[in-house]
Amino acid sequence: METLTLLQMCGLAGVTGYIGGFTALQFQILRGDSCAYSLLNIFSASLVLISLTEHFNLASAIIQVSWIVIGVSGLLFRMVRKHKDSGPLAEYI
Repeated sequence: METLTLLQMCGLAGVTGYIGGFTALQFQILRGDSCAYSLLNIFSASLVLISLTEHFNLASAIIQVSWIVIGVSGLLFRMVRKHKDSGPLAEYI
């Protein structure tokens, strides 16, 4: 039996994060618009992307990078919106 490499373990941890996050979303443990869900997806995609350095796959790498960019963009969008809604100029914007 082959032992898993550190990179393979990263990939498996990423897959576990994806599956766990989607399960939590479906059972309403997490909300799709929550920072926790976005962070879990960013972390999971990062782990899978790291694992691809061992056995590179362009299509999978593009998916992971896209997932990370979308997740970070969503977090930034929420931060800007929250600041805009609660900032001193909120009533004027």
